[in-house]
Amino acid sequence: MELVTSATPEKAPPLHREKVDSTGIGLGMQPAGFIRRVIAYIIDTCILFTLVLFFIFSGLMGVHLSTGIDSFYYEGSGAIFLLSVLFLYMGYFTFFHAHAGQTPAKMIMRIKVVTHQGKIPSHFQALVRTFGFFLSHLFFGFGFLLTLIGHQKRALHDLFSSTQVILSP
Repeated sequence: MELVTSATPEKAPPLHREKVDSTGIGLGMQPAGFIRRVIAYIIDTCILFTLVLFFIFSGLMGVHLSTGIDSFYYEGSGAIFLLSVLFLYMGYFTFFHAHAGQTPAKMIMRIKVVTHQGKIPSHFQALVRTFGFFLSHLFFGFGFLLTLIGHQKRALHDLFSSTQVILSP
């Protein structure tokens, strides 16, 4: 058996080098389109609306059964309601994006939120993305319309959190 050696040493291939194309999107990751994202957002809004109604009904029944009061209004109820909706909204999107990269609606639409490396966002990135979602609503939804303008199809909240929405396999 002969040992063959080459005169010029070969370079070892780099380990775990990130493959990114000229747009900054990881190779093999195709950005999700605007329509898919809108439909997923509408489905998520319907899910959240159903959850809000459930919690309102449960709260009203709890107040009625414990105190006998039939009225929804009492001192501070509006602020409690708004804070509850805000925390439910924040928790819903942050939880699902940090744990699976997808909300139930994104699973249905086969899209996923990932980092530039193709990984699921961290809890912090998911929280920043959710806060950025509020900013995307400002000025008649201009932050969402960025997906139509940019070649990476990233909205304002994606830019803030260094994430992107891609078609999931």
